[in-house]
Amino acid sequence: MNPSNIRYASAFALKIPLIKPMLMAGTHITHAETLIVRIESHNGHVGWGENTAAPSHGGQTLEDMSNAFNHGIKDSLIGVDSRNLSAIGSALSQKFPKGSGAIAAIDMALYDLVGKEMGVAAYTLMGGKRRDSVPPLWLIGTKSVESDISEAKKCQALGYQFFKLKLGVKSVQEDIQSAVGIRQALGNDIQICADANMGYSTEDAVEFLEGTREAKLAFLEQPLAKDNLAGLQRICELNIAPIGLDESITSIADMIESKKYGVSGVSLKTLKLGGISGVLRSAIVCDAFGLQINLAGKIAESSVASAAVLQLSAALNEVNWGISPSHLYLAEDIVDKPITPTQGVYIIPNQAGLGVEVNETKLKHFAV
Repeated sequence: MNPSNIRYASAFALKIPLIKPMLMAGTHITHAETLIVRIESHNGHVGWGENTAAPSHGGQTLEDMSNAFNHGIKDSLIGVDSRNLSAIGSALSQKFPKGSGAIAAIDMALYDLVGKEMGVAAYTLMGGKRRDSVPPLWLIGTKSVESDISEAKKCQALGYQFFKLKLGVKSVQEDIQSAVGIRQALGNDIQICADANMGYSTEDAVEFLEGTREAKLAFLEQPLAKDNLAGLQRICELNIAPIGLDESITSIADMIESKKYGVSGVSLKTLKLGGISGVLRSAIVCDAFGLQINLAGKIAESSVASAAVLQLSAALNEVNWGISPSHLYLAEDIVDKPITPTQGVYIIPNQAGLGVEVNETKLKHFAV
């Protein structure tokens, strides 16, 4: 028996409350709904992976992921050599075309498992470490201009230097006031970007861009609905701020297509691109087509998926549009030692695998 062969696989559907609701266009998020996958090999090592429910972002519902895992995918893993890594996900995708969400979590778990088996950090399996630390974006999404600015000030005092303002909850004029107000309050050394989560019309986006010239946005993410391609080209041609896409990007073909409209960058998420392996493939395409990368998790993931974001951020050529690990927005995590930033900067974990260990008691507490 090959000791690296998978002998057991299970998945846990969780619902974890946030510290406070996160407000964004069209929704108020109060809980994370996430699937945690546990894979154990014959040598006794355990790998953990995660995929958060995100049907609006190209992902799947928690129910869809859980059903796919438990009705076919799980049994197909038993006896497979874990060291095959991305080849396992490719084979599963062909066999279970509707199981993309669960397969992405499995892919992540395999990098954790094989890293532990080999005694190396997951970034080693991704090609090696290019940086030792990375500054994260802090998300700002409140009901008022004043509280947006206040939160940004508090986070700057903790060392954060990159902020993403969530748009579409307030009026466009208030969104403008928040962006400009944060710039005036925090100075020119920090970076600000904004994300409308498809909540703007073309006219809204034009108004916001025109009104935030002095805020000098690093980029504006997904201001328009996915199918508003004429509007997308129009706002790109304004050349006021770089335009990025998130919800519109669910495949490599989408990334290539986006270039003809003038898009400057994309948000890469393990949840919609096939896990770690899919993000690595996507990043190569971004390099080739000159697309900037925002490496992100959805609001909110546990430290398992956030650890994967950090490992990826160490391995990719560039992450100039920042990273967004989202576990700090949870009221409680499922790992014993959540990764925390120091003075607004994350140090890349060097422990074997993803660098975190799940507390199975906490895991079961949030199971649904």
